[in-house]
Amino acid sequence: MKKNLIYIALAALILPALLRGLWFYRGVTQRPGFSIPDFKSLSAPKAPFNPVDVNMEDLKQNGGMVLMDTIHGNQFSMTEIESLTEAIKQRGGQIELLTDATQLEYKLKYANSFAAFSPSVTYTVDEIRILKNFAERGGRLLVFTDATRYSLYYDYVSGNPITFGDVNAANPLLAPFGISINNDYLYNLEQNEGNFRNVLFDEFFKSELTFGLKQVALYGTHSVESPSGVILLRGTETTLSSANDANDPAQGGAALSAEGNVIAFGDFTFLSSPYNNYADNALLIGNLADFALSGEQKITLNNFPFLYNDRTVQVYLTSDLTKTAEMVNALGRLQTSLRSINVNAEFVNEFPKTGDTIIFGTFAPAEGITPYTNKFNITFEEGSEFINLPGFGDIGIYGNSILLFNANSNGNQFIMLANSAEDTITLMDTLNKGSLDGCLLQDTMAVCSAGYGGTYTESSSETDTGTATPEPEATATPQG
Repeated sequence: MKKNLIYIALAALILPALLRGLWFYRGVTQRPGFSIPDFKSLSAPKAPFNPVDVNMEDLKQNGGMVLMDTIHGNQFSMTEIESLTEAIKQRGGQIELLTDATQLEYKLKYANSFAAFSPSVTYTVDEIRILKNFAERGGRLLVFTDATRYSLYYDYVSGNPITFGDVNAANPLLAPFGISINNDYLYNLEQNEGNFRNVLFDEFFKSELTFGLKQVALYGTHSVESPSGVILLRGTETTLSSANDANDPAQGGAALSAEGNVIAFGDFTFLSSPYNNYADNALLIGNLADFALSGEQKITLNNFPFLYNDRTVQVYLTSDLTKTAEMVNALGRLQTSLRSINVNAEFVNEFPKTGDTIIFGTFAPAEGITPYTNKFNITFEEGSEFINLPGFGDIGIYGNSILLFNANSNGNQFIMLANSAEDTITLMDTLNKGSLDGCLLQDTMAVCSAGYGGTYTESSSETDTGTATPEPEATATPQG
């Protein structure tokens, strides 16, 4: 009896599972056949390799100097931008690195352009003012950012990481020129250079920077926009921004300011090897080198001591100044000062009519100088202790000097007038310091101290009879 119960229990357990299996059984599974790809015939997509052979004989030697920023936490190495620096050197240009913030204004006086790569430290208000003035004088600014470069900080309270993109440091510098770079990256899922973030650009604004370009590849680029300027590189409608996954026709990979002397890129990986040889990147880099070296500042007294176009400047003393031992000593110091900026001094005995010149004279009218003083509307009245200088008012002749600068096609004339030979020597030593700090300065005129001023007596202080004008009586105060 017990055995029958055991069999019944086993049947109750096994029979339902067996019936379920028979109900759903579909026979033995047959594995379908599949084909193996022909791996030997597969090849990775190749970038459009397009190096440019540079013919040094046909390459225009622009010369000039490009000042590169290294003091704002710039996230780059010189090897990454070697293609650009090499292109600049091939055109006769020089590269100088800014390693001291106090040297910014001085070095910009003789620079053609200023280049900043992926800054992570914000520019100060004074630095922005200096660079804005530089651009307004004709200098050029090149600002490069990169979507892959950023600084990482940690919150002191929570310890959470905080990213600081290079656009946060670059945008305050670009704001005065109507350009901004967005904290995003551009991508294209349909048309790209092997990766959706490697965006191809084939629409260009006509400019010296885009001359000859058919297609440019940027690698991880921010989007750049300029309502007042122009977009230089524009992608297709399928080029989208990571900020909103949308296409904005007002954005692109690079922008140029309305004045045409400030350019901003959202990427600088295209300067690195081997990307510099993809598409027309090499041609673009050559155009960038030409752009950087073709900046021409309007030379004014703000550029002192870099006022000369030639390597030799003629130095002339008017007839009322003689080469005494003290004067010769001062001229020797002037010669040394000029050599420090790679300019040779040639002392001449006749008033130079062409070429770069430095002319020393006194306030007494001298042959050759009068046409220049008339141009500046300066009138010297014999016997007067003051000179009326437009923009400065009445200037005392004792202890003061007047600097006049005239730049034209015949050369740059720098005329310095003082009251006496002693004041002229003092003025020379002031100028030998290489700065006009402490002078009242305009673009073409300046007034500098060159000695000690006299004591002036008002003509109304004495009457015609020689009797002095009585002093007003003192008025007693409540305190006595």
